[in-house]
Amino acid sequence: MEIKELHKGKAAYKQMSECCDQLVASGNWQRVGTSDIRLFLDMYVQSLLLKLAQAGGTPDQSMLTYIASVPARDILQIGKATPEQALNIGFKNRSFAEGTPLLLRCCQAMDDKDGTAKAQQFVDGVSRLLYAAAEVDGDLDGKELQFITTYAGGLRTFLMTRAAGRHAGMQEQIRMDAPGSRKQDKPEKNAEKKPVKAEPEEKSVEELVAELDGLIGLTQVKKEVHTLINLIKVRKMREEHDLKVMDMSFHMVFTGNPGTGKTTVARLVAKIYKQLGFLSQGQLIETDRSGLVAGYVGQTAGKVTEVVNSALGGILFIDEAYALARKGMDNDFGHEAIDTLVKLMEDHRDDLVVIVAGYTDLMHDFLTSNPGLISRFNKYIDFPDYTDDELMGILEMNAKKQGYKVTDEAKKVIRGMLQGMTMSDRMDFGNARGMRNTLEKLVQEQANRLAETDGEITKDMLIELNEADARAALYGEQENLDAASDAQALMTDSQTVNPGAQPDTDTKAAEPDTKTE
Repeated sequence: MEIKELHKGKAAYKQMSECCDQLVASGNWQRVGTSDIRLFLDMYVQSLLLKLAQAGGTPDQSMLTYIASVPARDILQIGKATPEQALNIGFKNRSFAEGTPLLLRCCQAMDDKDGTAKAQQFVDGVSRLLYAAAEVDGDLDGKELQFITTYAGGLRTFLMTRAAGRHAGMQEQIRMDAPGSRKQDKPEKNAEKKPVKAEPEEKSVEELVAELDGLIGLTQVKKEVHTLINLIKVRKMREEHDLKVMDMSFHMVFTGNPGTGKTTVARLVAKIYKQLGFLSQGQLIETDRSGLVAGYVGQTAGKVTEVVNSALGGILFIDEAYALARKGMDNDFGHEAIDTLVKLMEDHRDDLVVIVAGYTDLMHDFLTSNPGLISRFNKYIDFPDYTDDELMGILEMNAKKQGYKVTDEAKKVIRGMLQGMTMSDRMDFGNARGMRNTLEKLVQEQANRLAETDGEITKDMLIELNEADARAALYGEQENLDAASDAQALMTDSQTVNPGAQPDTDTKAAEPDTKTE
């Protein structure tokens, strides 16, 4: 390992630790807890570096030495681990390096309170730390570079969106107090709108909130939505008492990987807003790039206007919004769509909520593609990937809704599949969407199995999704299960006659290892 790169890493670590010292001095860390902040920093640094190492493949000894030597303490004992053990340690502690770091959030809160700039210093330190680590082996490969730019870019997006929120808040206060503001015209505009008769089957606010709370996982997301609901309720109370109500924007950015519940939550938010009287109609119009961008000059603005008009009184949900800001493409009208959208969001802010959604890192390009876009959004909600336990809960919940029961043996097979996934596999799997697809495959394989069953098929048989279904759905073993069973029996008989016989490796390989750690 190059001593120069180690010095760079230690300098970056020192830069981050100085932010931690300031956090303790300001009292902001004590609001989170009384744990040793340096221990927390060391856990974060080593977990993050292990994630970088995994992106580049299996780490060599020079990388492990770097990870063990940079922080003040080798808290995860990387210096004693083999490359394989180090990757396993990184996987177990991956939560430290996922999402926006707690330390950065605390730095940002301190900056807001004390007028400091430690959050930017912390992010710069993270970036320098990662680049130094990637150069340890003398070769910064493409996967490492992608990881660094994605991760550091996500942190910078967090800083920008927080700054935009503060800017938007000041602008709203100025606009609220300005003579002739639209807020003063709001009662007249609302009076012109025709009331929408609620259908009998519509759920109450309490039922909708219960449905939101009943979703598996998404703890922080639920907290953010509850905050919005409470804000709207209090605003309504202030109106009833003839008190001033700040003219706020409720446009939102949902970030996260596919299948993390962004659309599901958006649909519930639309219904809740309607029942609270915040939106006149409460419909959710879902669209993406194809629904907003036309193929010829002059057509895109009209297409965007038509979609926005259909969403008035409700929520416009734009999935994969980053696709509107494609770079390096000639004759692309995505930016025209963004420009038109920015204007319409401002024109109809009294009765329209726009939610844009997409990958966390790619949304940075979208939010910075138009000078006026980022300040239109003052609420950013991140949807984390589901844990294995949450994914299994989603599978069982969906199966129960459809009248099926997954056996414990089948669950073991499915959990083994989840635990064996690489980071790339996880991205392709699609979180809850992947579990829905898995359930469909289980049902298909159950049908194939029951079609070959002799005799009566009972109700219990129709309900049960068993291990054979899981193995067939996930590993394509349905046709080989009987053969594998016969081969195992033959092998046992052979070893009984000849104890020195070796097992058949091909037969052994036919059954994937589902053993958990």
